[in-house]
Amino acid sequence: MARLSTDASCKTHIFQNGFKLIHQSVGHSHPISSVFVFIRFGSIHETELSQKGIAHFVEHMCFKGTKRRERPIDIMTPYDEIGAYINANTNKEYTCYEVKCMDKYVDRSIQVLSDMIFHSTFKKHEIQLERNVVKEETIREDDDPLFHIDTAIYKALYSGTPYSDPIDDISYHTSPDSLHYTEVLKLYKRFYQPQNIGISIVSNIPFSTVKKMISNSPFMTRAKCVSSAPFSQSHPETPIPTPQTQYAIIKKKGVNATHVSISFRTCKHGHKDAYSLQLLKNIMGGYMSSRLFMTLREKYGLTYTSSCHSIHHASSGHFEISTMCDPTKLLKNAKNPGVLLVLVDILNDIFKNGITQKELTDVKGNFRGNYLLGMEQSDTKCTYNGIEYILYDNPAVVPYERLFSTFYEGITKVDIHGVVRKYLRPENMMVCIVGEHVPSRAVVERYIRQFSV
Repeated sequence: MARLSTDASCKTHIFQNGFKLIHQSVGHSHPISSVFVFIRFGSIHETELSQKGIAHFVEHMCFKGTKRRERPIDIMTPYDEIGAYINANTNKEYTCYEVKCMDKYVDRSIQVLSDMIFHSTFKKHEIQLERNVVKEETIREDDDPLFHIDTAIYKALYSGTPYSDPIDDISYHTSPDSLHYTEVLKLYKRFYQPQNIGISIVSNIPFSTVKKMISNSPFMTRAKCVSSAPFSQSHPETPIPTPQTQYAIIKKKGVNATHVSISFRTCKHGHKDAYSLQLLKNIMGGYMSSRLFMTLREKYGLTYTSSCHSIHHASSGHFEISTMCDPTKLLKNAKNPGVLLVLVDILNDIFKNGITQKELTDVKGNFRGNYLLGMEQSDTKCTYNGIEYILYDNPAVVPYERLFSTFYEGITKVDIHGVVRKYLRPENMMVCIVGEHVPSRAVVERYIRQFSV
């Protein structure tokens, strides 16, 4: 059995060129390290229509070759031959390159990562090929009803900010001038600068050794670029408030199930209410004894799956309740009240009566257990550390192991009821329904109006 370490401290360093390092011990004896590089460049930094989708595209192009490793296979082979996991993802606020490998291969992984991030060649013929690949990816996304729900949520609840646009979308690839070589290269050179980049490492390798590895890598070959504004100086504005519930009823051919989402605009990352909302998220739909699961599935047999999410960004956030069902079970019928009315009843009950003491006790036990399990996952801590220190410039990161005791243990029923009444209101609400067989907006509105505060 792996032995858990009691040392939860994080060590940080900012190199002369502005590149950041945050390091933490794995906490157990398995010789596995997580090495994540965060670039403060996401879709919110694309300010012109002609530039949409470039952050995602640059992520793809960084796997296509460098001066030293000329072909894509030269990038991937060093990872494949050691059995390492490598991937990358582009988000609203950042791009992340992820490697998980044995401790003895961390130096090699840093060398390859730093080369591909700083020295990608962006060959024109590779750009043309990858345009087709990215378009195929967006076609796949367009087939996913959850993508359309997510897009509708951000368009409604983040109106007036760069968050309202998708990270990538098939509409970005309809013009022959999309992902133009000059624009792609311009944004790559602007944002892939050392002061916009940092590395989060969770490993058994000592901090001093990791620091030396980075000092001898291509991450140090580029000086700080004073003309590239840091992320902290370009936070997007607050979303435009809306006076009433917003709706998106999307008919999608071939989607047999009806997907339902009810979301509410909430607060930004790091706000004190975010922690109460996280507990509320689990009470509502985070585990098998949650309100959504026990009511929709166990009491009425209306759905197979349901969930709840609390998302927080630099300027705002949202709280989402979601489920899917047979189209015939969405509205009220002779046998049961239907999914929409059940969801409204659940919202009315928690708004009026709050949560029980048992629910509070249970959700804290659930959270505490989840964080203990997370201690065994180096990538979980690696992501958390990177977001806090590199993305949000938090100079004093609370170690992952102390998150529960620091932010959640003292939350009360009054705190949770407070965020319910503050955020779960019709003027903050967005309702989205996607499927081939969807009701009219007028019908949906009639059900949702029964949510009374």
